[in-house]
Amino acid sequence: MKQIINYTDQELKDLVKKIVKDGQVVLYEQKMTMNQYADVLTRIGEVEELDYFMNPKEEKRLSYVSGQVDEKGTPIGMFRDQELQWHANGTGRYNFKEICVGLYCVYECVDTVLSINNNCNAFAELSEEKKNYYRSLDIGLNNEGPRARLWPKDSDYKGAGEQDFKIGQEHYKENVDRRPLVGIHPFDGREYIYFMVPYIDKAYNKSDGKEIEDFESFYKTLWDDVIKSKYQYHHVFKVGDLLLMDQLNTIHRRSPIKDKDRMLWRTAFSYSNIKND
Repeated sequence: MKQIINYTDQELKDLVKKIVKDGQVVLYEQKMTMNQYADVLTRIGEVEELDYFMNPKEEKRLSYVSGQVDEKGTPIGMFRDQELQWHANGTGRYNFKEICVGLYCVYECVDTVLSINNNCNAFAELSEEKKNYYRSLDIGLNNEGPRARLWPKDSDYKGAGEQDFKIGQEHYKENVDRRPLVGIHPFDGREYIYFMVPYIDKAYNKSDGKEIEDFESFYKTLWDDVIKSKYQYHHVFKVGDLLLMDQLNTIHRRSPIKDKDRMLWRTAFSYSNIKND
């Protein structure tokens, strides 16, 4: 398997095209340092850089996704070992640049499965009548709404206290209260359904701005139209796997982690240096 750090510009361009087309790509048996990982992605586009508890000091363009804790018992990574429900990077936001997420496995847990649902493919197979209906709607996103959680309601998840899931509120702050349910992907122009499971709590008709009254019925129909096994890909990480997934065309979830030492290096980046021609 060729190493991504040795890809030519054309190979990176072909890789992005495949990520957007399929929703995700897995590169196996990759060997790279933190800096090499982040550097190669800057050739594709702008890489998110943060400074929170889950960002290694030596490379803040990456985040730890792990159940590991430090000598004081404080989590060092995002999400710890709990089950995560359907979500995507930028879940509660309308405007965000980091369309792709990379997950690189440095310590595996073979009992944990990552599932990806392709919302672009789901939309493509709808009837024209249903497509036009969904095109006619805006949705409201609320990160404090009744579904605004990534782990099950009965979970005993404690995270890392105050610094855990409400980190970086200014970084993730949204400046609009609604967005179109059906979006146009900026790279290839295909339509996708922006079904952000935890945060969607309202729907509106674009024509008159009126709110859909029976939202729960609408939500169930949308769920049944989008979340289907035929649109899903499931992955068990092994050391050296690099999974790259588009955050507009897909959403993902994770089963609980049994081996708390499991470690992924996560990053998020744009496609701004790649032209689709």
